[in-house]
Amino acid sequence: MILERVSSLLLSELEPALRRAARRRRASISAVESLGPATVFHLSLPESYSELLAADIRFAAFLPLRIAAYEQGSSVLLLTASPVACARALDRPDLQPLAASLEGLVSALLDEVKRPMVLTARSGGHAESALGATEDQMNMRGTVPQRIDRRGSKVEELAGTGEQDSPGG
Repeated sequence: MILERVSSLLLSELEPALRRAARRRRASISAVESLGPATVFHLSLPESYSELLAADIRFAAFLPLRIAAYEQGSSVLLLTASPVACARALDRPDLQPLAASLEGLVSALLDEVKRPMVLTARSGGHAESALGATEDQMNMRGTVPQRIDRRGSKVEELAGTGEQDSPGG
């Protein structure tokens, strides 16, 4: 069985959206591969994976989960393997609850990615993030670099003791 979603995002917009959705679920995209017309994202969910692998090491054949994305007309089709179907393939009905939990998490991630991000007037036209600023929202313009002298010492660390240098009068 395959989990399938149709997204209205462009293929070029998909990776940042997947990364944001994964971060919200304490997951990450560990690799991105371009395979001809499809792009494959490797989804890393360490907590869920370790539980499944502890229960049956044969799950390693199905992990990490991969999300395949390819354009179909004016939309993008997202596909991934069902963890519940993987548990069935291993003939381990006792692992259905663990696999269903992982499948629910992946389904929620795909559901979030399938629709474009809604911008609110309150956020000034920017999408809100429960994680605070992310890498793609940072602007490094105007930052001050560290000053290091020719011996490798940071100038800021040599700049004084914080006490008044001379008594006033």
